Amino acid sequence: MSLGDSPFSHLGTVPVTGSTQDDLRAALMGPERESWPHLSALRALRQTAGRGRSGRAWVTPDDGGALLVSVLLRPLVPVECLSWLPLLGGLAVRDALSPLVEDLPWRVGTKWPNDVVALPDDPAAVPAVPGWAGTRKIAGVLSELIAPEPSEGAAARGLAPDAVPADRDEAPMVILGIGVNIGQTDEELPVAWAGSLRTLGAVGAGRGPAPADAAEIVLAAIGHQLARLIGWWEETGGDVDAGGGALGRRLRAALTTLGRRVSVQAPDGELRGLAVDITPALMLRTRDGDTEVRAGDVTLVRVES
Repeated sequence: MSLGDSPFSHLGTVPVTGSTQDDLRAALMGPERESWPHLSALRALRQTAGRGRSGRAWVTPDDGGALLVSVLLRPLVPVECLSWLPLLGGLAVRDALSPLVEDLPWRVGTKWPNDVVALPDDPAAVPAVPGWAGTRKIAGVLSELIAPEPSEGAAARGLAPDAVPADRDEAPMVILGIGVNIGQTDEELPVAWAGSLRTLGAVGAGRGPAPADAAEIVLAAIGHQLARLIGWWEETGGDVDAGGGALGRRLRAALTTLGRRVSVQAPDGELRGLAVDITPALMLRTRDGDTEVRAGDVTLVRVES
């Protein structure tokens, strides 16, 4: 993909690395920082020490099969609004992948807090996995705020948490790490509730693009969707429910967690309840009232008849 066709301001690609997230963070903390402006990206064809949420390892097969990219964002929104980024990133990935499965018996949605999942049109046609039913995770998003040096940027200018940065140089740096399962087979996927574009039938086996071509298509689509959604978010001043709330409605409509009875394994224990809203924390309606959950692993709770 040439930069003339790319939505990214800068795109670096390496054949193999430990973690694009770690590499981009190191570049941003060193003398190369100016080479990585807003909407720049670092992609690896394979990584050996990738990280998911809560520091979990995420390693791809030796022959690739996944899209692995870290994108630098410097959004013109208040720092206090940055917690929306995992959901916005998930929505960008969801919107990028949806056209690839539109003729298949699957639809793509997001799952709180940072997953992108495929849901079968006919749940009975897919083997159920406890806590996931027929849903399959096909992508994940990891958001990481990069703190500037004390003598630089917004920290030096005393930017308040509710203030909108005046320009990109003043804006906080956030790395959005994105991993999409493209060409893995069932045997190559690490858990029963994982899926890929191949296992959904969207690539390979004589249907759709080859996995390598699909990765290029998905990368470009994610970049375009990120640029669109971040621009929309900036227009709201960082408040997704401002200006009529259209962006907030889009986020909620894509979120498959809402309206479901779920179990959340939070840092301080398990919570069960009905997922009713996002703030962007997950609002759970429990027997004791509404509770806001800021982090945790979400699984579905089977409702006994």
